[in-house]
Amino acid sequence: MNYKQQVIDLWQACFGDSETFVQLYFSTKYAEENSVVYVENERVLSALQMLPYPMTCWGRELHTSYISGASTWPDARGRGLMKNLLIKAFGIMRLRDIHLSTLIPAEPWLFDFYKKLGYGTVFYSAVQTFTGVLSSKVPQHEYSKEELYAYFMISMGKRPCCVQHTFDDFCVILADLYLAGGCVVTVSGNDGFIEGLALIVPDSGKIWIKEWMYDDENARTTLLSKIKALYPQYEISVTTFVRQGYGEAFGMIRVVDAPMILQYYAAAHPEEIWSFSLKDDQILSNTADYVLKGGYCEKLPFRNDEMNEVISPSELVEKLYSEKSGIIPCMSLMLN
Repeated sequence: MNYKQQVIDLWQACFGDSETFVQLYFSTKYAEENSVVYVENERVLSALQMLPYPMTCWGRELHTSYISGASTWPDARGRGLMKNLLIKAFGIMRLRDIHLSTLIPAEPWLFDFYKKLGYGTVFYSAVQTFTGVLSSKVPQHEYSKEELYAYFMISMGKRPCCVQHTFDDFCVILADLYLAGGCVVTVSGNDGFIEGLALIVPDSGKIWIKEWMYDDENARTTLLSKIKALYPQYEISVTTFVRQGYGEAFGMIRVVDAPMILQYYAAAHPEEIWSFSLKDDQILSNTADYVLKGGYCEKLPFRNDEMNEVISPSELVEKLYSEKSGIIPCMSLMLN
């Protein structure tokens, strides 16, 4: 049975998004095979979407599943429905060779809820506000979506640890930006090639840079000057990703395929020697002893003895993406 309309009704009741956004999301991002629902008496009580995204990390492209629209009707809350849906989703992800799951908690208290299900907080953000920006009406070149995406993709690909976006997804991001009254600002060189790009939207009395990239500081300054020329009365702010301790908790990751992720991590850190026991109550196939040495990861039967460090899935994630790793995870433009 197709439950799409019921999922839409649940979404609107829980999130209060505009009708135009809901239409955009469910016409472009929704797919029945990526929708996990709990149904009782033919009524959808709880639902979530598993959206596929590539993620670059440790010099590789990983397969991730972003949890979107996790929601439960108020009269059905407190029954553990979302917990059971997520466990079901993890099983589907394992069958699809998904390495990681990501999400952005809608409320601060949800960080603790998701931590109990194996998610660790690794995305941290801080708001930077620009003052004293000089307005400059530099001519704006017109570029096709393909040209914008080419620069966007190359720039995002340079980030060591980053959730990436396909061209189709980029088109949805632009559509969402325009619905919110935003626009794309570019900086070009004398040869006409893009040297800087910013996706901006007015919100709460400010101009928010949803995402930006630039070749050098001159391109960055020019981008800010062009934005100021478009919105002279507005303050300009941008959310940047920072190390833990330098900003607010923003998003989380869960390891879905521990042996594969640990092999990728070991290969990227051949000097590291690390042995531990992982106890995963939601994805039982991850429960095991692991030994990382010389660029390889060995999976052994779970012993649970006092000689080995026993960690949870959330602790594993936070160790893999700790400040010691030297990378700052980034996840932007998720339609959150």
